Amino acid sequence: MGRRDGVRSGTAGGCLLNGCLVVLVLLLVCIIGLWFWAATADDRAVGEARADLRSGAETRQERLVGAVADGVLNDSEIARVFPRGKPAQGLIKIERHGADVTVTAELLGVGPGFFLTSETLVTGCFTFTVIPDERGHWGSEVIIRELAVENEPQSACTTAGVPSPSVFPSR
Repeated sequence: MGRRDGVRSGTAGGCLLNGCLVVLVLLLVCIIGLWFWAATADDRAVGEARADLRSGAETRQERLVGAVADGVLNDSEIARVFPRGKPAQGLIKIERHGADVTVTAELLGVGPGFFLTSETLVTGCFTFTVIPDERGHWGSEVIIRELAVENEPQSACTTAGVPSPSVFPSR
């Protein structure tokens, strides 16, 4: 009843042609695909954390533009733009050179973890330079420069050689 013509039951050809070999090959392909996915999961998570880090830096740039819009940029406004976010240090230092203000900050990027067990953290050290326009008034130009990015939740700014003072200069 259930036999095909030309293939005898109990022979090697019957087992292979009736689907056992196909199932084994599909299982092998699934195992290789799963292994490849697991092997590249860390790189994908770090990539997403770096994208989050850069997005956070661009958000801080927009907030600095908003803070300087009233013509005054004091240290407390800067500190509000760069809060501490563990393990990132947040605001590291403020430097004033004439009308230019340079802010160095360590920011945090968060990505997914492996098998939903934890999250991937990336810290980055950035400088934000606020440049007044040619008339000496505060313009809306804030230049970002990336100093260092680390995959481990350690101090990227310290790695980049920026000392971490305990007291910020006040003006």
